[in-house]
Amino acid sequence: MQVMKRILFLILINLVLDAAAEERIVSLSPALTELVCYLGCEKELIGRSDVCNYPESIKKIPVAGRFADPNVEKIISMKPTIVITNDLINPNLCKTFEKHGIKTFMLKCRNIQEYRDCVRTLSAALKVREAGEKEIARIDSEVLKKRNMLPLKVLWVIWDSPLMIAGQNSLPDELIRLAGAENVGKNVPQAYFKCSFDWLLEQKIDIIIWSASPRGWRNHRFWKKLPAVRNDKIIYDLNPDIIQRPGPRIFEGIKLLRKKFEEMQ
Repeated sequence: MQVMKRILFLILINLVLDAAAEERIVSLSPALTELVCYLGCEKELIGRSDVCNYPESIKKIPVAGRFADPNVEKIISMKPTIVITNDLINPNLCKTFEKHGIKTFMLKCRNIQEYRDCVRTLSAALKVREAGEKEIARIDSEVLKKRNMLPLKVLWVIWDSPLMIAGQNSLPDELIRLAGAENVGKNVPQAYFKCSFDWLLEQKIDIIIWSASPRGWRNHRFWKKLPAVRNDKIIYDLNPDIIQRPGPRIFEGIKLLRKKFEEMQ
């Protein structure tokens, strides 16, 4: 009887220790690495991608490979319990991690809704549901917040050669709307699309957000045909880590964008 009690006691102790054991996390997505830290799990991070750079304190954490191109052997040698990545990597790599007993989360995080989904998934996986629910409530509050619409039509240039514009259901489309303006490409049923200069000339563009090289509108004579360029209504100095990374700081980016719009009215 005493032996049985001792065995049961040891089993119970092991279960408690397993439940309390910290995870060993390798996160390969900048947005998701920020989220892991935001949820209070930074101390469990043992590896990151080369572009995971926020908060500043994680720069001391070893790099486990390039963004979307992880060093599989190095990651396995780190003995993580969890690998978190985006959907840009080869799915076969996830199978490799799982064969080594590593829980792997390959998550889409391209817009605010997908960011919200990631919060729910990771807060459950990392056993910080309360922190996750708090962040979900913040997301919902920000998305539903009433904002006065500004009479501004905004063009978001993702790339200039070839010319690539933000369209319907893209993250930039969502950010422009939540900042209180209208995306010129909102009716194009592609998140990102190539367009002609003739198409641009037909649009009534008040402001241009320029994510491409700043040389683009300076070197190409076409852009000077647009009133927004002639009137210096170009936003090109936004921190892409804040404004184009769907993570905890995205609403800070929206507020910054709104401020820029108001200054340029």
